Parts: sequence; C-alpha cells; structure tokens
Amino acid sequence: MSASVEPFIYKIPPLGYRPSLGVHRGQMAGSGQLFTRHDSLLARPDPRRLDLRASVLDPFGNYRVKVFQQHTQLPVVLIADLSASMRYQGKHSRQQALADFVLSAALSATQIGDSFTFIGCGKKLEQQWLMAANRSVGSATELAQRLVKATFTSQAESLCQLSPVLPSKRSLLFLASDFYMPLVKVSALMAQLTQHIVVPVVFWNESEYQELPNWGIVKLKELESGKTKTLLLRPAYKRRIIEAYARRKLELQNAFRSFGVEPLFMIDSFKAQRLTAYFQMLAG
Repeated sequence: MSASVEPFIYKIPPLGYRPSLGVHRGQMAGSGQLFTRHDSLLARPDPRRLDLRASVLDPFGNYRVKVFQQHTQLPVVLIADLSASMRYQGKHSRQQALADFVLSAALSATQIGDSFTFIGCGKKLEQQWLMAANRSVGSATELAQRLVKATFTSQAESLCQLSPVLPSKRSLLFLASDFYMPLVKVSALMAQLTQHIVVPVVFWNESEYQELPNWGIVKLKELESGKTKTLLLRPAYKRRIIEAYARRKLELQNAFRSFGVEPLFMIDSFKAQRLTAYFQMLAG
C-alpha cells in the first residue's frame, strides 16, 4: 500500500427522501444545523425551535419556528474492473493505484459516518471480491492488500451482472476501470446504475502511449488475450498511438455524458486531491 494514501472530500447534490442522519445535505427538514426558513408553530409544532424575534415581527401575530435542513447519510460503493488489463505495470502499477483508491474511498466514507462497499468484477462475481457495507477501515486495508497481490486473468464480464449486488438505496458509486471495452458495454453498464450518483474513474498510464520511444522495436502484450505484438516505432507511428488515445478519451467522455455523468481520468498513480477537485467542480 502506498504510504501516502489520503482521504478525499466528496460533496453531492441534495439527496432524496427517506434519509438516515449524516453529513450530506438532504431535502427534508429536520434536526440539522443549516437554517433554511421560518414556519408557523401550527405547521411545525416544535416549541424548541421557537424564534421569539421572528414571532414578535410577524404581521399576523403568529408564533414562528426555525426550520433546519436535515443531513443524510450516503452509502459509498466502489465497483472495480478486475480484468487482466488492470494488472498493467509501467512506471506505475495500475493495480497499486486501484488498491490505493479502495483504501482512500473507505477512509473518506468512514470518517464522516458513511458506509463503504466494494464490488470486484472479474469473469464472474466472486465472494472474495465482495465486501458488504461497513465502516471498518481495517477491512478495507486488508482488501487493498489482497488486490495488490492478486493476479487478474480474465475479462470483467460480471460488470454487466451487477443488479443483484447493488444497493437499493441511492448511493455514490465509483466505477474504477481502464474502460478498455467496447462503448456498447460502457452504455450497458451505465444503464444499470441510473438511480445512483455515478463517478467513472478511468485508470490510464502515460507509459502506454505518451512515453513510448520515438524510435525502436517495442513488444506489447495484450494482458487479457495473452497475445504479443511487436511494433517498429517511429515518430509518425507514435503520434498515431497518442491520437488514438485522445480519440478514445473523447469517445468515453461522450458515452458517459450521454448519461449525465462526467468521467475522471486518473493518470499513472491514484491522487486523492484529484477527486476532491472533481467534486468541487461538480458543486460549481
């Protein structure tokens, strides 16, 4: 595990109804600390909230009470692509970045009282990669350590079989993957998650494209199929590879935006501050 794993701060749009008390802004009035408005004592018969000054100033002589916004809890779920391509190792390990993300997300959720769930998706959903909702950082640490040491060998076919293990309550869902899959599968994945707040986190490494040499012979191995390609690189060929990644980035952005979602590209290593900045951007 990276020694510098830190939590991030996530702020989300107002939640719906049926809340559990927490730190996220909800839509229901209740016992929060954020004052929203005054109401009549008849409408909200809670004398503890009586505002004498507002009552004296009421032109109709009504008693006025303060109404506060109730805060809610938000379950946090990290859905991870455990396909072979997530084992990529260049200057930075994609597997390590994923493990750091898991620990950071668990820290971020539990420190404010939210629960954390992990769903790892390989060829099928396996119990060893499913962690039920809890607030234990120790469980997430043990999971992250196993992720670093694991050998992922197949495609993440179970990404399209998530319905049985998804929470019924509206949750914050992180999708962690390199998204080296057909766009139709990306759309099928997103179609399962429409009731939730979804944050796709795309893990790429610059050594896959940006840091290739201008000249030379390079052997590339397709981790999921096991096939090896030998490329004779030259500047024009390298430019085409970089341009292909730029096109792929735009295609992924368009695919996610069609569901009203903005992806976050996490290049090389995991950085918690990138996610904090992402949520600040969403908050406007």
